Amino acid sequence: MRTYIWLALLAIVVSFVIIAFVTVDRSADEAQIRSMVSDTVSSINKRDLGGTIGCVSRDYKDSTDMTYERLRILVAQALRVETDYHASAKVKSVSIEGDKAEVELHFTVTAIKDGSPMYERDLTLHMAKENSKHAWIIPVKVWRVIAVDGLALESEIKY
Repeated sequence: MRTYIWLALLAIVVSFVIIAFVTVDRSADEAQIRSMVSDTVSSINKRDLGGTIGCVSRDYKDSTDMTYERLRILVAQALRVETDYHASAKVKSVSIEGDKAEVELHFTVTAIKDGSPMYERDLTLHMAKENSKHAWIIPVKVWRVIAVDGLALESEIKY
């Protein structure tokens, strides 16, 4: 009986490792970046803080001295707004040089009730590849935002 339990446990672990290895994102860098932008917008629309901030590097720091911790607080406050909204992003260009990238996009948050823009900016995302783990075991490099030009969160968000 004990042997069957160990064999079942071994089968589960081996299956997990195989699934983790097979599901690693091996798409081109630009496709990974575009997917990250799309996933982040989807998280914003779901009011999911973890998904929204998950694309941001812990080393985030922009020209306004905004840090990861401060950005997380501001995003959390923005996601708690009572107004129903819809976020969208249109990627204008992606420029990749090695492990660094710049993404120019137009980002809009619109109030659903009257269609008025709550936040609308042209942004430049500065990104870098960082070490991470896929499924907690497979080392991978993922694109994360290290700075944003044009963000102006504190002055632009209309509640």
